[in-house]
Amino acid sequence: MQDDIYDVSVRRGPHPGIAAVLSVLIPGLGHLYSGRLAAGAIWFLAASFGYWAILVPGFLIHVASVWFAYQAAKVWRSY
Repeated sequence: MQDDIYDVSVRRGPHPGIAAVLSVLIPGLGHLYSGRLAAGAIWFLAASFGYWAILVPGFLIHVASVWFAYQAAKVWRSY
């Protein structure tokens, strides 16, 4: 028998810390890293519009994006 029959690949989920750091760099990037493409695009557009309209709402949306990217990666890893 071959030994490679018993090889098992394990897919690890996204790391919450990395998702948060990516979202700090670019809003929505942490969601993309977590596999949530639509959420990443929405966060990017919302933060971009917030920064364009007035600085404070853009910053608050950006902070929310970081938090939710962290939570999304944390939930993904729990499965």
